[in-house]
Amino acid sequence: MKLNLAKTFCCAILLIGTSWILTESSSNAGEQPQEKSDSAAPVSAITINECRIKLIDRVILGSDRPGVLDYVEPSEGEKVKKGQEIAALKTESLKAARKTAETRASNDIEIRYSKKARDTSYVELEINLDINKRVPGTITPLDIKRLELNAEKSDLQIEQAEMEFQMNKLQLEEIDAQLKETKIIAPFDGVVTKKFRSTGEVVRHGDEVLELVSTKRVKVEGYVNIQDTWKFHEGTPVEVEVDIPGIRLPIEDRKYHGKITFIDVEVEPIHGKSIKVWAEVENPDNVLKAGYMATMKILPDKSNSKVAQETSVKK
Repeated sequence: MKLNLAKTFCCAILLIGTSWILTESSSNAGEQPQEKSDSAAPVSAITINECRIKLIDRVILGSDRPGVLDYVEPSEGEKVKKGQEIAALKTESLKAARKTAETRASNDIEIRYSKKARDTSYVELEINLDINKRVPGTITPLDIKRLELNAEKSDLQIEQAEMEFQMNKLQLEEIDAQLKETKIIAPFDGVVTKKFRSTGEVVRHGDEVLELVSTKRVKVEGYVNIQDTWKFHEGTPVEVEVDIPGIRLPIEDRKYHGKITFIDVEVEPIHGKSIKVWAEVENPDNVLKAGYMATMKILPDKSNSKVAQETSVKK
């Protein structure tokens, strides 16, 4: 009877141990998939609909000074190159003033005369001092003082002549700067879209003359959800597709590439907790027009070392 009880007790212990081992192994097996699911998933592309294409290089060129327009070369629709002189004011009076200033700036006669006058003053002073050494009292102290003052004056006259010479050079530079202000130079390659003034018209300082636009690059502007802002940064690549409602154009079959260049620092409450962003996109064929609607896809940036943070959205 005792032997049977012992066997029963041993069997019970073995069954409990086996059950505990099976429970632990199944528990560990269930935890492995959980760890895998907790690992950070790769960042997916962010699609922004209803983006708008806008121009980046668009300026209105005006006159830097009042005057009469001598010429306005390009017409509306004409292309111009960066650095090209496209309009200018009449400059006859300034050119005449420049010739006078140039003559003065090259004239150093006063400096040379002042140096010779100084040498004469010091020689005269030394002669009179030498006379008093040989025959004391021949030249009165007052006369010696006048001669010393005259010599010092000649030094100051040289400084005055040199300063006037430099002022004449500065005046010449000032007139050159004024002549430069009479010209309107194209700041970049572009197309003249508006012509506000014509040859012969009187303009004041700041008056509009031409509007210049470049379409070599455009910006695509849209709004991204605030919880997605940690997924990209300035410089993140984007892919843009034109999406014009109601019609289908050949350009809608192409994809255009660029990069994020601006992320707003303020949330737009009107657009429902969104942040405005825009990307700079190359437009070599000039097919992307300002005002077109587009879809922008912010691609995952592999070079982005920013660590993803969990974002919670209040409901």
